[in-house]
Amino acid sequence: MTKNREINLLEGNLARNIIKVGYPMALGSLAQTLYNLADAFWLGKLGRNALSAPIISFFIIFFLISIGLGFSISGTALVSQYTGAGKKESANRSAGNLLSFLVLISIVFGGLGLLLDKTLLGLLKTPAETFDLTLSYYRIMMIGMPLAFPIFVYQSAMNGIGDTVSPLKIILVTTGINLILDPLLIFGWLGFPALGVSGAALATVITRGMASAAGLYLFFSGKKGIKLKPFHLKPDRKISALMFKIGVPSAVGFSGASLGFIVLMGIVNQFGTAVISAYGIVMRVIHFFMLPAMGISAAVTAIVGQNLGAGNIQRAKSTVGKGMMMILAIIIPAVIITAIFGKEVTRFFIPGDPLIHWLGQTMFYITPPSLIFFGMSTVLEGAFQGAGYTVPVMVNSLARIWLFRIPFVYILSMVILNGPADIDASVGIWWGMVFSNAASFLLLLTWYKKGKWAKTRIDK
Repeated sequence: MTKNREINLLEGNLARNIIKVGYPMALGSLAQTLYNLADAFWLGKLGRNALSAPIISFFIIFFLISIGLGFSISGTALVSQYTGAGKKESANRSAGNLLSFLVLISIVFGGLGLLLDKTLLGLLKTPAETFDLTLSYYRIMMIGMPLAFPIFVYQSAMNGIGDTVSPLKIILVTTGINLILDPLLIFGWLGFPALGVSGAALATVITRGMASAAGLYLFFSGKKGIKLKPFHLKPDRKISALMFKIGVPSAVGFSGASLGFIVLMGIVNQFGTAVISAYGIVMRVIHFFMLPAMGISAAVTAIVGQNLGAGNIQRAKSTVGKGMMMILAIIIPAVIITAIFGKEVTRFFIPGDPLIHWLGQTMFYITPPSLIFFGMSTVLEGAFQGAGYTVPVMVNSLARIWLFRIPFVYILSMVILNGPADIDASVGIWWGMVFSNAASFLLLLTWYKKGKWAKTRIDK
């Protein structure tokens, strides 16, 4: 008999519930981050040009994936609220509708990404010395785009019912396989072809496909709380309307922010591969320290959603305050650690490049405090997402990158300082991260204080 992993989020100690729901999410993100770090480690052995290829490609790929991620938020919100309200069949139908929709758009996005490959890389001002490597990596990732989306739907639905352990198991297994495949396909070990940068992309596509296949099996077998049947995939007018009402602002926010990061990457690229490599390494490490915040945010989303669905407004609000305190207790020590050991981290990835070591250390001195603001923002966003009130998340995502970060980075690094002609001017990029995270947190906090988020979006 399959063990029921669902947690009762409508009662009990809030901190304990946040940890129970959040730690598997954090571990899953940790596994993915460790893979990204390993990917950077192996590609770094091929030189800075090879390391730059996935860094540049990431922003285009994430722009397309972010639309799917935005709609997956609607899956978590609807499944959690219907679960809290005791409407299991509506939760199943929500997951099915989301699955059929996202698989369709993933095919469309993958095709468009392939048609516009060179144009998009050109708009990013991809350096000539790394263009061909980036193009080969990018094309493989685009072909595999449809394989990434089903696992997003599975994760969002399971998060909604409070079962974050089942997705974790899939992620751990497939990430472990990815870690093994990566060097085999990059360097051609054990008789495999030496594919270099393309090998890293192929390993990612293969394991994403495996994860999605596992998620689909569990969906339709009904072993883990959600049981899909073919008729659940047919669009339901009421649920589709809710899905679009919740999902469109999230998708616009995620994709708009991703487009902004493409523009930002274009600025970074003008400073050359040394700055690109340092930026990529530091961003990966910062993401590593943000994992607890992401787990807590996911837990807040599920707990707020279920309690709003059940009419427990005060418990939903208390969840946000508890999540904030937990975030601060984790991130402040992380800020100190990253500032102290930044140079050693960059030396680990690219041992023989003093310029990258210096750039990385400078960035590690400046950017870590911004994690405090970003971490608290993720908790507030988790509350809005659980409520299905995603307009503030959309506005904040767009404002963070378009209103705050890009203008500040451009003015400081390209106008006030000397631009790409002086590599010291890259410091403007790092300060832009600090300013934008602080400003966007204040914007989100102001919206939260108005209190309009604290109500259910489903019909009882």
